[in-house]
Amino acid sequence: MENLLYEYFRDKDEKITISRSSAMAVQPHFHRNVEVLYILSGSVSTKVGDEQFTAEEGDIIFVHNYSVHSFNNVHTKYFLILPPYYAQDIDKKLSKSTLPPYLSDKEFNKTLLPIFEKIYDEFDTMPSLVKKGYLNVLFGSLLAHYPSVPVEKPADIDFIVKVLHYVEEHYSEPITLDSISSVFGYNKYYFSRIFNRCVGENLSSYVNTVRLRYFMKQMKAEASPRISKVALASGFESIPTFYRCFTRAYGISPKEYFGSTNG
Repeated sequence: MENLLYEYFRDKDEKITISRSSAMAVQPHFHRNVEVLYILSGSVSTKVGDEQFTAEEGDIIFVHNYSVHSFNNVHTKYFLILPPYYAQDIDKKLSKSTLPPYLSDKEFNKTLLPIFEKIYDEFDTMPSLVKKGYLNVLFGSLLAHYPSVPVEKPADIDFIVKVLHYVEEHYSEPITLDSISSVFGYNKYYFSRIFNRCVGENLSSYVNTVRLRYFMKQMKAEASPRISKVALASGFESIPTFYRCFTRAYGISPKEYFGSTNG
């Protein structure tokens, strides 16, 4: 399984969100929320779970919750995120069967484009009940038109999500295989096997990836950030470890990336 990232920030946000944006590449990741993309232009080399396809203008991509997905190529799309609580009737439907990832009937999809446009254009002013009504029409239409497929929930996903939540909340603290396996009451060797199988990399590497993400966020937020100070505050146990992690991720050293004055 390829390395992936859990989008903790996405699952922390319990609001319905919609945006219109352009993107080139999104690394493999997953979250609890349902995701729907309406491709407005360009093409998207897509992988959802084990299924790979190229979506083009007029296609819809559907991502069931907890499905690992990634995107490549320049494209513009409507991007809709739906938290689990939003409609119990749809939640119940999607718990038994779901939509295929690639929804390619362009003529049918075109009839739904005005709904995406309406929700996007009036999102901030539309009453919540009206918004929910439009979303019910959108999902009801998709579920009625496209054939359903069985829900395939990844093994151990509930446990792994709890672990990844813990990492996100304690990334600035020391996290070792011994300490975290003890927190969850597992033998560390058994814990390690489950984590590596589900996430695609070992615990130490994943924790440092999370720390690096928070490091980059903090570097952008501060007026005159110091690389070493922010790195240690982000949980890296040493500056050499941080430098190795950063260089592996970005291909250059932190000083080259930010300039030598930020050391």
